[in-house]
Amino acid sequence: MGEPVLVIGLTGGIGSGKTEVTHILRELGTVVIDADGIAHLSYRPGTPAYEAIVRLFGRDILDGSGVIDRGRLGTIVFSDPGSGRREKLEAIVWPATREWIEGRLAKEEGRGTRAVVIEVSKLFEAGWDQFVDVVWAVEVPPGDAGNSEIASRVQARSGFDEARTRERVAAQMTREERIERADLVIENAATLDFLREQVKTAWQTTRARSE
Repeated sequence: MGEPVLVIGLTGGIGSGKTEVTHILRELGTVVIDADGIAHLSYRPGTPAYEAIVRLFGRDILDGSGVIDRGRLGTIVFSDPGSGRREKLEAIVWPATREWIEGRLAKEEGRGTRAVVIEVSKLFEAGWDQFVDVVWAVEVPPGDAGNSEIASRVQARSGFDEARTRERVAAQMTREERIERADLVIENAATLDFLREQVKTAWQTTRARSE
């Protein structure tokens, strides 16, 4: 059994630039786990989460091949915030995701990996701040310019229209709340080079804690 792995939780609002940060971390040789990507694997037919989701939302969320249409499911989940549907979906998906990640962390520990970054969009909402050792939050500046940048990134990446983008933003914790609860904040406010320097410094500082 190796030394315990330092687990860094990377979070931030939708469109804040978390993906850019993970690209930089991978360039530095960091092990990065995409929790949202792992969560999507639980939607695959045959998994316990798939069966639970179909039972909860019905077969109308399936495409012609029996695969969950995430766009259709997202419309159902986000269109009525007071329905509790999103919370019920997350109660299925998050535990399955965490179980997979715990297995991966055990493997990394066995390999002697010193630190791992887990990218989690809704880290605090899922209670994963109790699961990780350190929390980094990636944020864009507040105000109209920052909001416009977020909307542009989300729409370019996901193809959402303005209304669907607003639904996703409204479903997350506020920027101020994340900053208050994070151990370290990376401001994605200028050039990619500026962002890269912040990430390098954050990585070096955080890793030093595990030595």
